[in-house]
Amino acid sequence: MDASSTPHAHRSAVLLMLAGLALLICLDASGKYLGAHGVPVAASTWSRYFGHFLLVLAVFTGRDGMRLFRPRRPWVQWARGTLMVTVTLLYFAALLYVPLAEATAIFFLTPILTTVLSSWFLHERPGRWTIVAIALGFLGVLIVVRPGSDVPLIGAVLVLAAACCNGAYQTLTRSATASGGVPERSSTQLMYSGMVGALVMSVAVPLWWTPGWYVGKSLVVWVVFALTGVLGALGHLLLIRAYRLAPATVIAPWMYMQLLLSVGIGWLVFDAVPDAVTLVGMLVIGLSPQLTRLNR
Repeated sequence: MDASSTPHAHRSAVLLMLAGLALLICLDASGKYLGAHGVPVAASTWSRYFGHFLLVLAVFTGRDGMRLFRPRRPWVQWARGTLMVTVTLLYFAALLYVPLAEATAIFFLTPILTTVLSSWFLHERPGRWTIVAIALGFLGVLIVVRPGSDVPLIGAVLVLAAACCNGAYQTLTRSATASGGVPERSSTQLMYSGMVGALVMSVAVPLWWTPGWYVGKSLVVWVVFALTGVLGALGHLLLIRAYRLAPATVIAPWMYMQLLLSVGIGWLVFDAVPDAVTLVGMLVIGLSPQLTRLNR
């Protein structure tokens, strides 16, 4: 029996998935916290990717050496990195307006958007349940951003834009195989995800630097600022490891926990709890990606 098919491996994969999701929700909460304390979105984004780059460099250089920087399809990795940093900029900007739980729920449309983009660019024909899932997902978004909710239109648009870019990122990730079907090394993909973002945000410093933004910040703010890259890199590392230990059908249902974690952390850190109607919309969004599995 394949080790990855054992119950022990499945339990380990689920635990890694939950830990990775918790770290990524903490990353989102860090972006919102920094924005609320006057740290520019671009500065938080720079820290997130520069720290990511340094951590991946430290973890994988000893094992892979210069292979880290030699992707089989360079243009795919540069495009993925550019999309990823765009996702972070849009999402951190959205968190200035949108509560954490509601933003997480809208961003949960990524699997559906990935399916749509894959049907266009990878010629993967969607089934009938995929079409139902798309309609249900957007119904859930309409419930969350309904008039009278705590989600302003500009925030919802920014999260949707981030989800669209993330869908494109995931589509490229799925297509990131060299000719002959050889997959790209996960360490190289992780490296480029951080390196491209670090380069882009470093080159763009003259465009986003605001004199004095760093004045008067507390020690807690600086600690959170420094940890963003660690949270992002470790979160993605754990997810990669989880998918190596078990198939997606085993761990994908546990993605629901991302919504619950966002509600819990939003309550603990920001004292924000979604109302009952918003929770219904979040549930609808969370259920919609699972309908695509009925096509099988």
